[in-house]
Amino acid sequence: MAPDSTDFMDKVAAWPEPVKLFHPGGELFLTISIRQGYIETKWSGHLTADSIVTAATLYLSLLHKTPVPKLLNDKTDASGDWEDANDWLEYEWLPEAIKSGLHAIAHVYSNNMFSRLSSRDLLQRLTTHIQVKNFNDPALAKAWLLSCHVAGEPSSDSFANHY
Repeated sequence: MAPDSTDFMDKVAAWPEPVKLFHPGGELFLTISIRQGYIETKWSGHLTADSIVTAATLYLSLLHKTPVPKLLNDKTDASGDWEDANDWLEYEWLPEAIKSGLHAIAHVYSNNMFSRLSSRDLLQRLTTHIQVKNFNDPALAKAWLLSCHVAGEPSSDSFANHY
């Protein structure tokens, strides 16, 4: 079961300061930061389905407070099989994230095979609902994400027409 959004009131209140989540043993597993034009989630350490659901619930609370249509989801430094969270992410989290303004996700794969397989399964589920693409390189992921046009977001052409 997903945690209640009230579990994160202090973290949401401090947003847009970077938010950090820790495992019960004290190991950092996620940092969420707002960047120019996107939110970045930087994962580390061993992930489980529970840690993914906890983080996704917090992300929704942050997205409700500050609707940002693009997410750079970087799992480069993460490991673990968290595929058990994918049904919840697809059927519960994604509809709420889209309602809250999410339109594009750039996902950076982990080098860990189990995390990679969990990611591949999830991203295949999401592609019919949202712009999403997998990457091995965070710089390429960021470039793609920033190039995604989102409805209501000014394009570079519209800036040229105004100045």
